[in-house]
Amino acid sequence: MEGVGLQHFRKSAPALAEAVSRDPGEVAQAANQGALRFCSANEESRFRGTPAPWLPVAGPSRTQTRTPRPFAPFPLDMPFVELDMSLPAGRVPAGLEKRLCAATAAILSKPEDRVNVTVRSGLAMVVNGSAEPSAQLLVSSIGVVGTAEENRGHSARFFEFLTKELDLAEDRIVIRFFPLERWQIGKKGTVMTFL
Repeated sequence: MEGVGLQHFRKSAPALAEAVSRDPGEVAQAANQGALRFCSANEESRFRGTPAPWLPVAGPSRTQTRTPRPFAPFPLDMPFVELDMSLPAGRVPAGLEKRLCAATAAILSKPEDRVNVTVRSGLAMVVNGSAEPSAQLLVSSIGVVGTAEENRGHSARFFEFLTKELDLAEDRIVIRFFPLERWQIGKKGTVMTFL
């Protein structure tokens, strides 16, 4: 027997496909005005695999327990960026953390006010077997660092930023990408899954 969420999807999928074919902007506008509703948390749990909060719901939902998320091309979750360097504090450009925050937002297509940045300098580090000045960047996020293709593009842009800001050669910088799930990020006394 089909779950409620799947039944609603089958009823409303043709209307959604028609709206998207006319104008994708209309879908976003309808979502923001409340004309297009989304699966509730209880309905999402009936889907196998990753929940799909953007699926439309055809009729009134008795189990709706949270406000629907607005339609957006990228998830608005929180990226975490940690930059570790062997450079002494005196060699770290002033305001680097702010510029790294802005660069991360642009590179990952996330709002700047959702990006979390930590910069640590003066660390004892060995990169590629050498203790010469070096840096390691860890980028963790939901949804945008999960494939080789995505990370190849991100890597090029982060390297461009870091080599310029830190005056280091590319072989003295290492970047690690770590995909996160919503349940791995705690906020407001719970985890992102429930926010």
